[in-house]
Amino acid sequence: MRRMTRRLSSRVVLTMVVGTLVAGAAPRAADAQAARITRIEFSPAPEEEGGGMIISLLGTGRCGYTVDFGDGTTERRAADLPDRFRHAYQADNEYLLVATPEAPCEGSARARLDVRAIKRGIWKVTVAAGASTERPEIAATVDGRGDCAVILDFGDGSRQRLEGTLPMRATHAYEKAGAYTLHAAAEAPCRGDVQLEISVQR
Repeated sequence: MRRMTRRLSSRVVLTMVVGTLVAGAAPRAADAQAARITRIEFSPAPEEEGGGMIISLLGTGRCGYTVDFGDGTTERRAADLPDRFRHAYQADNEYLLVATPEAPCEGSARARLDVRAIKRGIWKVTVAAGASTERPEIAATVDGRGDCAVILDFGDGSRQRLEGTLPMRATHAYEKAGAYTLHAAAEAPCRGDVQLEISVQR
């Protein structure tokens, strides 16, 4: 199984296991039940739902936690993860969201949200295992809104320019296992910047 751990920069934060399931391998029951926060994701809420942002806190188990929305407001919540809720921001600006768990829940998550990028730009990058069995390969999806040009730097000296209507997808095969930094940056007039630290093992 290829295991990939992702950590977003201060702008956005994620963690994931990427790979194929090895015959006979299965997660331990204790691991599956562990209460842990792993990451924050967000997307614009439909106008019929009142607008604002849909915020998703990902992880496992049941957690009590406090979310700081970065605009001077906080909220204490208790839920089975993943937890999904809406928040309305009053102005187009950048906000740092932070989710802090209460024991025995573990982990933490933070994401920098640029509300201006929601209108035209990238929000997040998700990564899954690619189809190649010869080399470690990732399939990256750049989520957002609008027609944009995005530069993907895969951290191994390879770069790819994507241009079109978001979301857009790209695959990349690494020559060898190791730690890499995947960086996605939108070109003006679009906005958004996401950086992921990726550790790939065969």
